[in-house]
Amino acid sequence: MMDAPTLDSPPIDAARLPTELLEAHLVAHAAWETAGLAHMIGVLGEFDRRQGWATWGCRNAQQWLSWKCGLGYTAATERLRVAHALPLLPAISAAFGDGHISWSKVRELTRVATPDDDATWAQLARWSTASQLSRLTAARRRIMPDDAASQIAGRAMTSRLEDDGSVTISLRLPADRAAQVLAVVRAATTPVKGVAWSQTAADTMTDLVLAGSEIRTEVHLHIGDDGRANIEDGPPLATDVADCLTCDADAVTTIIHTPTGPIERDRRRGATRRQRRWLAGRHPCCQFPGCHLGGRFEVHHVIDHRHGGATKLSNLVRVCWFHHRHIHLQHLNLTLHPDRTLTVTNADGTPLNRPIPTVGFQPPTPIDPNRLGQWLGDQLQIGWCFDALGIH
Repeated sequence: MMDAPTLDSPPIDAARLPTELLEAHLVAHAAWETAGLAHMIGVLGEFDRRQGWATWGCRNAQQWLSWKCGLGYTAATERLRVAHALPLLPAISAAFGDGHISWSKVRELTRVATPDDDATWAQLARWSTASQLSRLTAARRRIMPDDAASQIAGRAMTSRLEDDGSVTISLRLPADRAAQVLAVVRAATTPVKGVAWSQTAADTMTDLVLAGSEIRTEVHLHIGDDGRANIEDGPPLATDVADCLTCDADAVTTIIHTPTGPIERDRRRGATRRQRRWLAGRHPCCQFPGCHLGGRFEVHHVIDHRHGGATKLSNLVRVCWFHHRHIHLQHLNLTLHPDRTLTVTNADGTPLNRPIPTVGFQPPTPIDPNRLGQWLGDQLQIGWCFDALGIH
């Protein structure tokens, strides 16, 4: 068996190698890639559990992976989904870590495997191709209860105000209608099926519902004598959130309520539609570092009105709703340079986009690179596999 490649191996002149060595290099690389990816997935799960991405101003781990690891959003979402699934599947996780099961197989297995049938799925994966395993898991997902009448009768949308002031909106639909809705949401975020419902999906759903909406009109902000704020005929708001809303509104009227009566303290105009069109044309996505979200956006004043900031393009940036609120809630400092690049620092002045230290990494050496391809040419017998899994 040839030695597997290392991170400091010299470049290979493939054109000068005999075919059998090309085969050996391909198999060895696949084994090393599997071992390295298994390591990354294990680290990713812990990184997301600690929400290490939040200190970078990212909305989720996918955005951080896109920014700092060069992953596409689809690939990042899949890796995160698998990272959360594997701790509950020890047999599959172990086979992945020691190079018996490839990444393509692990992706499929984590869609259907449970702690009860984890070991059986791991064994089936070793002796099947990735294509066969995909067919098998797809057949497993199609086995689901069907009661069309109760599904139609049970359709509903409800909302509930949570203790922290957020609102939970629940939508219950028949399976076919739900499939259509989910397909639209997934198509707008990632084309890969099986993406876990997440904060990103919630953002996408919101954008789809609000698409083309011009609800941004005049905001009447009421400030009570206790300092609390609320929008007229609306719920109470944190002061920073109120500042965020007034930053993007077409027009803002601030009304201070005193014991002697209300006082109209401030009335100002927000970004014009012409300015918003210019920002949309100049910046196709959110200007916050590391964010590539396009579509609906909000306008932020780099220097706030209260500190003399004008509603001019030289003081306006395009941001997504998440980062607009993040800027206000975390009191981040923004500097808009003449070339329209944006520098963001934390409230204490430290840079948001900080350097990451270099760490040496050497994935474990695969014992046998050929272990990934153990298929013997047998045809896929879905019925026999389901019997082994106890699926009837």
